[in-house]
Amino acid sequence: MYLYILVSIILTLLFAFGCNAALRKHAGSFYILAVLIILFEVIYYQTGLRDAAPEWLTQYIVNPFKRGALPTAMFIVVMYIGALDAKKTSVSKLMGIRGELSIIACILTLGHNIVYGQKHFVNLFTNPGEMKPQAFIAAIISLVMIAIMLPLMITSFTSVRKKMRAASWKNLQRLAYPFFALIYIHVMVLFVPKFSEKYLDIIAYTLIFGIYAVLRITKAVKTAKNNSPQLDYAENA
Repeated sequence: MYLYILVSIILTLLFAFGCNAALRKHAGSFYILAVLIILFEVIYYQTGLRDAAPEWLTQYIVNPFKRGALPTAMFIVVMYIGALDAKKTSVSKLMGIRGELSIIACILTLGHNIVYGQKHFVNLFTNPGEMKPQAFIAAIISLVMIAIMLPLMITSFTSVRKKMRAASWKNLQRLAYPFFALIYIHVMVLFVPKFSEKYLDIIAYTLIFGIYAVLRITKAVKTAKNNSPQLDYAENA
């Protein structure tokens, strides 16, 4: 079984480390590339190009974008960057492009929603009674995720962030946590009804998000202890 998410995480890490310097200096070019990928996705499926293309192109190149596996992998890397020790060299290197990675992930996610939304969003608003329960729930979750994702994406641009108060920006960015949780819920809603086919994907996603939750909570607890008044008093005594 081809686990798109694991392959996508590997590709994301290769991209993040290999294009680290270029992404810092020429982020705009990568954003434009992400938009062009979206346009290609739409053209690929709307013009019949999909039917004429070789199966390997669809299976191994287009599907990771269309299914949302690649942008999800980017979000996962962004998640883990925030949960790991920033003092480690590899984490510190990725921390410098965390915002850029999240913006690219958001753009590519919009492409995923455009391709699938042409059917499921249209049905949701015009004929919801004919939708399968999992498709109905997944479509609603997707709309909530888009509503959360767009402010996160916009405020991840450096030019926008500089115009915001630090406290306001930080509070808004906390919406990332429910967004990450909704990614997992969205995937489970779609995969659990197909358990016999998707059990490996279910295990992979559960491990990935479960380990992240443990790491993030552990880091938060340590940070709270280090910033506690009792510790400050003890250090100054």
